[in-house]
Amino acid sequence: MTHAQNTPVPVGPTTTSQDVLAATLAALLPLGGGMLVMLGYSWLDIFGLILGIAGAAGWAYWWRNKHKSFFPKDLRGGSVGGIGALVAVIGILLFISL
Repeated sequence: MTHAQNTPVPVGPTTTSQDVLAATLAALLPLGGGMLVMLGYSWLDIFGLILGIAGAAGWAYWWRNKHKSFFPKDLRGGSVGGIGALVAVIGILLFISL
């Protein structure tokens, strides 16, 4: 066996689109979680705050279980777009409630 056969195959570099999707996801998840907490507080005061924290934690738990990681190597635009749409809806509801 030669040296080339014993070395592991290196994983190729990530593409620019994957980096953009990961950066977008890194911005949207905490923003959406925080807005969900604020929405719960604006609707139901302290009880809503607790529900918002539970909802944000459940959202993070669901995302991690679905993708096996917070930032999977093969992000899809549909997943990040869905998170973006969800954050937009939460933002609209928060804007209306304030």
